[in-house]
Amino acid sequence: MKSKIQIILVSAIFFAALADGHAQTTFTKITEGDIVNDLGAFVRGAWGDFNNDGFLDLFISDYGGTNVFYRNNGDGTFTKITQGDPVQGADTHTGPSWGDYDNDGNLDLLVPAGLVAPTPTRTLLYHNNGDGTFAAVSGGSITNQVGYFGPAACADYDNDGFLDLFIENTPDAVFGGKGLLFHNNGDGTFIKTESNPVTSDISVHWASLWADYDNDGFMDLFVVNASANGVNLLYHNNRNGTFTRVFTNAVATDRWPAVATGGAWGDYDNDGFLDLFVTTGFPGQNRLYHNNGDGTFTRISSDPMLSPPADGESVTCVWGDYDNDGYLDLFVSNHDGSNGLFHNNGDGTFTQILSGSPVDDGGPGIFCRGPSWVDYDNDGFLDLLVLEGTDDGTPLPNLLYHNNGNTNAWLEVKCVGTVSNRSGIGAKVRVRATIAGKTFWQLREINEGGGYNNAPLVAHFGLGDATKVEVLRIEWPSGIVQEIPGVPAKQILTASEPPRFLASMANSIPQFTLKGGRGSRYQIEVSTNLTAWSPVVKLTITNLSGTAQIIDTNAPIPDRTFYRAVSQ
Repeated sequence: MKSKIQIILVSAIFFAALADGHAQTTFTKITEGDIVNDLGAFVRGAWGDFNNDGFLDLFISDYGGTNVFYRNNGDGTFTKITQGDPVQGADTHTGPSWGDYDNDGNLDLLVPAGLVAPTPTRTLLYHNNGDGTFAAVSGGSITNQVGYFGPAACADYDNDGFLDLFIENTPDAVFGGKGLLFHNNGDGTFIKTESNPVTSDISVHWASLWADYDNDGFMDLFVVNASANGVNLLYHNNRNGTFTRVFTNAVATDRWPAVATGGAWGDYDNDGFLDLFVTTGFPGQNRLYHNNGDGTFTRISSDPMLSPPADGESVTCVWGDYDNDGYLDLFVSNHDGSNGLFHNNGDGTFTQILSGSPVDDGGPGIFCRGPSWVDYDNDGFLDLLVLEGTDDGTPLPNLLYHNNGNTNAWLEVKCVGTVSNRSGIGAKVRVRATIAGKTFWQLREINEGGGYNNAPLVAHFGLGDATKVEVLRIEWPSGIVQEIPGVPAKQILTASEPPRFLASMANSIPQFTLKGGRGSRYQIEVSTNLTAWSPVVKLTITNLSGTAQIIDTNAPIPDRTFYRAVSQ
């Protein structure tokens, strides 16, 4: 059974003016449609193009009920899917993780359950059938394990081209538990790793966030520890499949008088390194950590987002350039108080927006979580989704705000990995543009957020008055660096990672190994002068490893011969 959701824009408008007064951004609160009227104990959303039609769909997990799934129709409306996996079966679902774990070009879903539940349960893995529908499958130890699982987060921590998973395991909200790290075997199954500080430390895992904070090309892990007077956990990737817990900087040594509750990575000052914002329970102050670029952080002592609402607490947060001026802004969802929106002034400081729908919503007894900045209608401006509930368990409808845009330009980049994981998770996307007379770089790292916030697997950039991006640079997890000059603004660009093409000789016969995208087609070509090229063979990558072997038995006679692989 399917029901058509018609989104109707109403007159409740949020207004925010840029600090320089050059552009204005308004939001319209959506009041009709199932997304904003369905009720449940909704925990975390997952925005992803699950049917590959170019528009982001929405999956939301329900703690104690059945999950909900909304297919984006591409015209500002959604269709609610009510039959089949993954919207069947009630459980204590927590934070889903989404990514193409088998590199077949379709986003899959993993849905944990059981966080501080009365009895343990299992994590469910849903394989995408390629048409936007899903089937529950066995994922080896990842679905066989029984526990009390909180939000999951995926990343290819060893850069072998397949997404791995970290899942929080918290049987008790006071004493905590040990997290679980699952390595992707590359055959559609996962295996639990042992003898690793990531899986041996005990904490009240409340959010897990992958990020390459030191720009060494490998994803590190930050775990929010919701233990009173505890410290958060930061694990540095040793680049050999193991991790070392960090004990020597503020991110990992600061104690929290109450508890830490959530966090988000984002380069708010455009210096090329990811900074970290962490929210706190009552009583306490949120914390902003500036990345010094050498693996250490400095705690910022003053900014308006550090103060939760009076008599309330902050729950989680999410970065996004909502006005497209080239600087990341911050939204903070709160409990027992209005939500917070903080505009980036472009000089390392922020201004709090004090009126309008996104910051007027929330209040006493209301628990807001699961925020996400998302361009669901592909107009180049970030819209906002917030999930909410109440202290007594009474469900409330979700909050959805449509961004009405302004005159500022933008660019969105979707990354398709070939040598790297297909979802491009872990890729660093950088753009250089001249905005308001100033030339600077911006950085976005492709990931799904973490804990109770979420982020689409799309790099969104505000470009202000720029008409183009002078250089688009993608640093893939494989180590391949791709640069594209002169990219026009106001477009959604899909960037595919170049294949890796290795050559060798055996008995004077050229032999090649091609590592490319599963399902991708390539033509191998040969030349003796780098001008005239002739085809050698056409092939389609079909295996899980994404590799193909080629032998050129008709190689040209000249001493110098050149080969290339061309995507078809």
